[in-house]
This record gives sequence, structure tokens and C-alpha cells, in this order.
Amino acid sequence: MAQETVARERKLTPEVVEEYTVLKSNYDVMQGTYAAYLKKTLIAAGRYNNNKKVGTWSFFDSKGVVKQRFNYDEMSLTYEAPQEQGSQITYVVDDSLKNDYKFSRPIRIGGNYYGYLPYINLVRLPAELKNLQNETEKVRMELLVSPGGRLAEFKLRIRSVNAVDDGDDVLLNVNVNLLADEDKIYMAGKLNDNPVPVRILIPCQFYRTDRIRLP
Repeated sequence: MAQETVARERKLTPEVVEEYTVLKSNYDVMQGTYAAYLKKTLIAAGRYNNNKKVGTWSFFDSKGVVKQRFNYDEMSLTYEAPQEQGSQITYVVDDSLKNDYKFSRPIRIGGNYYGYLPYINLVRLPAELKNLQNETEKVRMELLVSPGGRLAEFKLRIRSVNAVDDGDDVLLNVNVNLLADEDKIYMAGKLNDNPVPVRILIPCQFYRTDRIRLP
């Protein structure tokens, strides 16, 4: 017999709303359909069973274009859109190999928009760094993903309009242990088919006085 559910809604970020169903007998247990919207644009869709993601989920960019499908029953990637030319996300690996090499970027489960929203939610600028919008040229997340496909390091780099070099940047360390375990999992990057550590650089924007958001 199907369990009775109730529709619920909450904000994942100030700009993203989640719509989902929970057990009528226990509002803490997600059961059934789930969708996340950036304003009115769908960015994630799937199903829960007893608080666990099940079946194939679809993830979209901020314009509603599907970018990834992931099967949680089999823990397998069924579709990943190629990185677009002109993408602002940069992947950095050891470039000591001067000969030709084959590189596969690490893949964040959830895609390059929805998948990074838990990271965005962790960032709160300290009081002395609030209201930097008019003084900042660049702000970006810098993530280190291990060869085992785990987030190992999370930094936020803030560059002033008056900065001369990297030494003038403000660098904030973010505690990765504050993320849920599933939010630290990647499909590892590879160099010549061997897993390698990869640094991911993701440009962001300031939002309000003490938060950031994806562009």
C-alpha cells in the first residue's frame, strides 16, 4: 500500500526553491517527487524513497538546459553534457608532463549548477569583508578534488580591484566537514587514464552583503 504524502516547499538558497513530498506520518522523511527551481526555471528533478535519492535524476543549468543525468540506484552517470566552449569553470592539473596527454575533468554529481549550491550555502563573509561588491574585481571558489573523487579542500579567493598579484588576494578557508558526505563526492579527474588531484576554479558573484552566488 502506498504511503500517504504531503507536498512541501522550502528555500535551498535565497534564489532557489525546492518542491517535494514527505510522509504525512513524518515530515522529516522525503518520499516521492522532488524538483528545484531557480525562480521558475527547473534545475533538478528526481524522486526520494525514505530520504534516499532513487532512480534517475536530471540536472539542468541556470537556463533550464539538461546537463547531467545520474542513476542513484546504480550510482552511475548516464549522461554528461560536454563542457561548453567559453565556460568560465577552469580545471588545473600538474602540467609537468610536457608531452601530449589526455585529461578527463572531475564531474560533480548534480551538475555544475545544482551540484554546487551546497557549497554556496556554506559561505558567509566575516564582518570586515561585507559590502565588498564595489571594491572587488573577482571572487571565486577554489576546490581541490582528490584522486579518489573526494573534495579535499575548499577556498574562497577574493581579488580587490587594486590587487597587483595573487599575494594581494583575500583567501578564506571553508570547512569541508560542514558539507554532507554526498556533497563531497565526485567522479575523479584522470590524466592519461590515471586518477589525479584536480583543482577546480569556479567564478562567483557577491550576493547581498555576506553571501555569494553562481553567475
